[in-house]
Amino acid sequence: MRAKLFIYLQPDSSGAASWVRVEEPARQSLNVGHGTLQDIAAVSAGCRIIALVPGADVLLAIANIPAGNRQRAMNAIPYALEDQLATDVDTLHFALGERLDNTRIHAAAVDRAPMDSWLDTLRQAHIEPDVITSEILALPWPEARPGLAATSWVILVNGNKALVRTGPQTGWVADIGNLDALLRIALQESSAARPEQVRVIHCTPATTFAPGGMPTCGERRDAQEPPELLADTGITVDVEHSDEAMLSFLGRAYNEKNAINLLQGSYNRREQLGKLWKPWRPALAMLALLLMIQSGMTIADYLHLKTENDALTQQIAQTYLRTFPDARKVVNPRAQMEQRLKELRGNGIETGGFISLLGDIGPSLKETPGIEIQRINYANAQGSNAGKIDLALSIGDLQSLDQLKQRLTTQGKVTVSIESAASRDNKVEARLQITGQNPG
Repeated sequence: MRAKLFIYLQPDSSGAASWVRVEEPARQSLNVGHGTLQDIAAVSAGCRIIALVPGADVLLAIANIPAGNRQRAMNAIPYALEDQLATDVDTLHFALGERLDNTRIHAAAVDRAPMDSWLDTLRQAHIEPDVITSEILALPWPEARPGLAATSWVILVNGNKALVRTGPQTGWVADIGNLDALLRIALQESSAARPEQVRVIHCTPATTFAPGGMPTCGERRDAQEPPELLADTGITVDVEHSDEAMLSFLGRAYNEKNAINLLQGSYNRREQLGKLWKPWRPALAMLALLLMIQSGMTIADYLHLKTENDALTQQIAQTYLRTFPDARKVVNPRAQMEQRLKELRGNGIETGGFISLLGDIGPSLKETPGIEIQRINYANAQGSNAGKIDLALSIGDLQSLDQLKQRLTTQGKVTVSIESAASRDNKVEARLQITGQNPG
């Protein structure tokens, strides 16, 4: 279980704070640290951070709101509590607690100015609290017995101030002089939940504070004793004294399920992240739209290319069947076509065939000026793998014809014989037989 780190901001010392680290279970007095918020940041790693704020700054109340959607209840809280508030609801922040029944719910109200100040102070020290709650809701509160409500109120007396907890999520702050009168009024208003006893814990400031010091419980020097409480009411008042530091006492007594976390609504982390993302939403929407368009175009291109590929595959299959009519089955027309061509090349068509022989004599023919090819006949030479070309041509004169023969013999690696030659119209018409050499 994560350790809890409780922070108590000193109301009269800017930047000063006290803190205590609570490991569960905590049954003994704990060491309270004092210093600056920067000192707290150094020891807060891995802890659940709970900031306790002055009870006088937070109104704890019960609102009459029918059961339903929690967001609707949050919207209705300002109007439900308006009669209990002395300030404009527009300047206040509201948080919901636990529901009592189908018509009532616990709630807290705090001015936004101190709320913003607490958060700014903590965040300037790089501390991000998990909970901000009233110090009243850190007072001990007895668990309800099966079938019965808790029957004790708890009062923490600290100097001239008293913190009063009257329910799991209700309470208020009073000065010592008015404490008894306010308790009697609260009893009249809470007759249905009249306590059997009141537990009073004396916690008064020490005579001298160390820098950033924290009040301790039970140091009674110069402390103002509260008047006798609730005399003649029939309610038992139990008075306790303790030397434990106040923050240690609150940290050990704190029960989060009975606290109202003020980090709700606009102060909720998710809500704040939503505000940070809000300016980027149009750009993100545009990016998502562009990605959808790009994905659609990619899919369309794929389908188009697939259609073309299927058509080409079909054409290859048809060409294969026309070229090789003996084929019975076409599974992979491209591979089958390549295999048949490979077999034909293995039979010597590529090495000793017409194309190969034409390639041998082509350069010599190209270099001969005034030559005109009239006819080319090709046949395999009898008894040989070499091919034979009968070439009919016209050329400028006999000397050029003789030079062509020598060039073919030298460059073409072929055997050349002049079968006939005759002069006509200032040109020589000749027929040559060109035989390729046997491969290997």
